[in-house]
Amino acid sequence: MRILPVFLAAVIGGCAAVPETSPVPEPVPGPAARTENFAVASLLDGARADAAAGRLANAAASLERALRIEPRNPRLWQELARVRLKQGEYAQAENVAARSNSWAGDDSGLRAENWRLIAQARDARGDAAGARAALETAERQR
Repeated sequence: MRILPVFLAAVIGGCAAVPETSPVPEPVPGPAARTENFAVASLLDGARADAAAGRLANAAASLERALRIEPRNPRLWQELARVRLKQGEYAQAENVAARSNSWAGDDSGLRAENWRLIAQARDARGDAAGARAALETAERQR
């Protein structure tokens, strides 16, 4: 008799309707527009002010927070690449600029600027040939 209530509870629980959820569509990469998120815009403005004042660690932290909110925003990645370049973190600057390019869609101006950042990072690391190649790629973005 003890098994019957457990069995009934399992059967009734299995019949409960579970509401269907529609999948969230993936955004289509397109032109890199300015953000409409107030928090991200505020963090970006603060990061730019910190970078201009030489507070590069604060600028990077603000950009990383903004990227946690909008991880597919190519302009945020580009700003972080600029900060990393100023910090002397050349390999990271190159990687972050490449990440920006992966989300840039058809924004050729943004991609060209990223390639110029990559060229600066490569040049700073002593890779003159790699820097020239990056600048050539930047010119082809037009």
